[in-house]
Amino acid sequence: MKVSEVSARLDSAGHEALWLMSCALGMSNAEILSRSEFSIDEEQKVNALISRRISGEPLQYILGEADFYGRDFRVGPGVLIPRHDTETLIEGVKKCFSVDEPFRFLDWGTGSGCLAVTILLEFPNSSANIFDISDEALSYARENLSRYGLEERAKFGVDSEFDLIVSNPPYIPSRELSGLMREVRDYEPGIALDGGADGMDFYREITALGTSRVRRGGYIIFETGNMNQVRELERLSGDFEFVNTIFDDGNFPRCLILRRID
Repeated sequence: MKVSEVSARLDSAGHEALWLMSCALGMSNAEILSRSEFSIDEEQKVNALISRRISGEPLQYILGEADFYGRDFRVGPGVLIPRHDTETLIEGVKKCFSVDEPFRFLDWGTGSGCLAVTILLEFPNSSANIFDISDEALSYARENLSRYGLEERAKFGVDSEFDLIVSNPPYIPSRELSGLMREVRDYEPGIALDGGADGMDFYREITALGTSRVRRGGYIIFETGNMNQVRELERLSGDFEFVNTIFDDGNFPRCLILRRID
């Protein structure tokens, strides 16, 4: 078996083939590329991972890691896979706070903890509260906090006033879930995707929470899915005023910044 033979069995080939072989065999890419043949045992290990990928299981679950903002995060079944688009929320935080500014934030629906960990690392004087209803997700968040030595700067639950609530909430309308890509629909947790009939359930919940938990002059930063949601959030903002929308690389409105009125 050669790398080209593995590539031929995968839709996206190339890099995925190397990642799977590296994961299965515990070898670097250079070591794999220098080999001309592999043993039967090695082939069986690689084939087992290939079968999982061909069945639709996300590559990140198989590898056990996903990249976010240039850092690796532990992921697996039961937790939403970090996306590059969600990195726009970090850019949103940078528009609201200076790098050395002390502030406390709530990461609502933390999932893997990628947002909380990244904010804590990018803003060394910040501190975090972390909330999620999924015990599986929280186990990954704890692991990722520990991985980057951040346990002392984060606690779990909603028990104080915040300068910021940041959230990538479930925002896909329930009726649209069946049309998602197979690897998302069949493998990633539905509770991290399903935003209710109009996709707005959790935006309403978090905005209401912000009224009592975000200090005056503080912020809510949401990930959004489309311009209709942005417009609806502007309408529902209540004690908050619209500050900015940040578009992702595909020119979709991905990050919405709201500020609590003084």
